[in-house]
Amino acid sequence: MKPAYIELVSVFFVIAFAALLSPLARSTTLEPLSLAQLTSSAANVVHAECTGNQAMWRDGEIWTVTSFRVLENWKGNSPGGIQVWMIGGRAGPVTSYVPGAPRFRIGEEAVLFLEPVASGSFTDVLSITAWGEGTFRIRRDPRTHEMRVTQDTAMTPNFDPSSRTFRETGIRNWPLAKLKARVVAAENSRRRMT
Repeated sequence: MKPAYIELVSVFFVIAFAALLSPLARSTTLEPLSLAQLTSSAANVVHAECTGNQAMWRDGEIWTVTSFRVLENWKGNSPGGIQVWMIGGRAGPVTSYVPGAPRFRIGEEAVLFLEPVASGSFTDVLSITAWGEGTFRIRRDPRTHEMRVTQDTAMTPNFDPSSRTFRETGIRNWPLAKLKARVVAAENSRRRMT
């Protein structure tokens, strides 16, 4: 049985450690991008279908390369087939899990906000802008057959430090046509301003 003072000292150190980390936790809260900001940041925006995934080692990290068939370009001019690189995946017996890195199933459709990556040995490689913020999953409504989209970030509530509550952010269950209209309008507005 532990003496009471050892338990008290242990509790004190846990509280002191948490207090020291709390300013760091506040500093890592990210403000979500608006749809206009997301559109402006992306080099290309596409409606695409996943055709395959392959994990590989590159520069000491595991990367998942997902192939897509571009169904429609909303911004930019992507070719008919593209590959998107995201860190993490499973290569042989090794799995690298990176929270927030989108993964796709073959046959799944999505709207992707894409940007080129140019760092280290990576050149002419596409990645998803702001990861989950730039990923909109498409599903077909079983009743109406309408295509609807939900942003990956809408699936997990975010902590709002000012109100100290969790709140839902992101786009959820929008018609695909509505998202497309907003993206095209945001890009047209940006072009007029430049």
